[in-house]
Amino acid sequence: MNQSDLEGMEQRKKLEKFKQETLAKYLTREARERLGSLKYAHPELAESVENMIMQSAMSGRLRDIIDDKKLKELLVALSPQKEEKKIKFERKI
Repeated sequence: MNQSDLEGMEQRKKLEKFKQETLAKYLTREARERLGSLKYAHPELAESVENMIMQSAMSGRLRDIIDDKKLKELLVALSPQKEEKKIKFERKI
C-alpha cells in the first residue's frame, strides 16, 4: 500500500463515522433499524436515502428528527413505481 491508498482509507473511515453520527442524530431508533434492514434487501435504495439525509443535514434543510413514519413516506417517494400488470383472458368457443 502506498501513501495515497492509506489516505483514501482514512478519508473513507472519517466519512463513514460522520455518516453514522449524522444518522444517529437525525433518525429515531426505529428509523435507523428500518434503514439497517433495508440495506440488506435494497442496498442501493438505502444508500440513496442515507445520502439524501446527509445532504439535507449538511445544507441545514433538515431540522426535524425523522421517525419511522417519515422514513416510510420517504422510501415510498424514492421507490420506483411498479406498473400494475393486467392479464386479460379471452375464451374462444
